[in-house]
Amino acid sequence: MLGDESVTECIDCGLQAGYNRAVVDTALGRELGGLCFRCEEREFGRSLGRGNWETTVGCAFCDRDGFYALPEWKPYCEDVDGRRVCKVDYRVDEATLRLCDEHFSCLYDGPPRQGVGSQERDDRRVP
Repeated sequence: MLGDESVTECIDCGLQAGYNRAVVDTALGRELGGLCFRCEEREFGRSLGRGNWETTVGCAFCDRDGFYALPEWKPYCEDVDGRRVCKVDYRVDEATLRLCDEHFSCLYDGPPRQGVGSQERDDRRVP
C-alpha cells in the first residue's frame, strides 16, 4: 500500500506530522493520519527507528495482532519527461512496524483532534 504523498496531522498532538511516519489501520485499509517525530520520541524514545521489525509478526511490543501500521515516509526519485523528480511515500508490507489496539491506544484514543491550536507546541525550541 502506498501513501498519497500528503502531509497529515499527527494523531497524538494534532500538529503537522511532517514526513516522519504514517499511521494506517490495516483492518480498514485507510490512513488515520501521521505520527510526528516529537510524539514518537516522547512515547517510544528512539526504539521504533532502531528496531528490526522485519522479523516481528504482529505487535512490536507484545504477541497480539498488529492492526495499526506505522510505516516511515521514504524519499525516492524518478525520471519524469527527462527530469529527475524526488518524492516521498510509504509502503505497508509484512516488514512494517505494527501495533496492537492496546499499544496503539497510548497514541490514539478517538477521532483525529481537530482544532488543536497550531500555536501551541510541546517543544519550546520549535517556533
